[in-house]
Amino acid sequence: MRIYPYTFHPIYKERIWGGRNLQRLFGRELPAGKKIGESWELADLAEDTSVLANGPDAGATLNEMVRNMGEDLLGGTLKRSSLEGSTRSPLLLKLLDAEEILSLQVHPDAAAAAEIPGAVAKTECWYVLATSSPSPIERSWGVPSRGGMIYKGVKPGITAEQFRQAVRDDTAQQVVRRVKVAAGDFHYLPAGVVHALGGGVVVAEVQTPSDTTFRVTDWGRGRDIHLEESMRCIRFGLTGDQPPGAAGSTLIVTEFFTVKKRSAEALAAAALPSGICTAVMVLEVAGEAEIRHAGPVEEVTPISAGQTYLLPAALRDCAITVRGSASWLEITLPEGQ
Repeated sequence: MRIYPYTFHPIYKERIWGGRNLQRLFGRELPAGKKIGESWELADLAEDTSVLANGPDAGATLNEMVRNMGEDLLGGTLKRSSLEGSTRSPLLLKLLDAEEILSLQVHPDAAAAAEIPGAVAKTECWYVLATSSPSPIERSWGVPSRGGMIYKGVKPGITAEQFRQAVRDDTAQQVVRRVKVAAGDFHYLPAGVVHALGGGVVVAEVQTPSDTTFRVTDWGRGRDIHLEESMRCIRFGLTGDQPPGAAGSTLIVTEFFTVKKRSAEALAAAALPSGICTAVMVLEVAGEAEIRHAGPVEEVTPISAGQTYLLPAALRDCAITVRGSASWLEITLPEGQ
């Protein structure tokens, strides 16, 4: 495959809590009449893999690219021999649109996943893109009528038995922490932290490639819950409030990924790293912007707000050129992935 900046067709997922904000914010052409809760921007799971949308190799799947390109795509010390079989991309990037509050949920860490058949450990983080109004469920709890909330971690001093009883009594909102959020906020959600995205909140989500989610409660909407599995996963006292490695433009450094917030205002170009796999989610682009690189294929790639670009490790001398202002998330894999 040729080396150039890659962008993929979004994979839209209808959810009962979803909305149409991706159309409003980013001009997306969403499936008619559907509540879109998730847009999988960069995905390589067994159930769905992203399809390349641009350039001469358009139509290739991300899974094919991972298996065929090896170090040229993912970089580091990755060896082609390790890509045989079912090996897939180690990142899953999404946009989430919560018109209604999500279920209160938790993801397993490695220890819990080893005890639960079929479970895969999952760690994630959220970058808040927009907020509007909380859902009717939240307003019934006394949540203010403007702005957005997330629910993150169990309140200090709450025991496992008290938590379990609150779920049984449909009062789980009283034992979880409620955090007000605004556009530009960042939140780390390590495996084991019970959490929910509040109504009216749109986020970019960076996560490990797992779709294992256990619902603690669905706030009375009738979907199945997984209380016993959830109780085996929840790590009481864990909040994720101090993202590891956060400093300056770096939002988080984990063993799975690093996330940085980049911006360029009235600059000719902002250099991007080379030699490692870099996924760039461009946000709030104003004026004109484009990705430029030294290669002969697709050497100029226009960028637009809310779109995701995968810059292969073999790409060289790459920069975002802007006139006006632009900001983006820069997500990289650790060396050796």
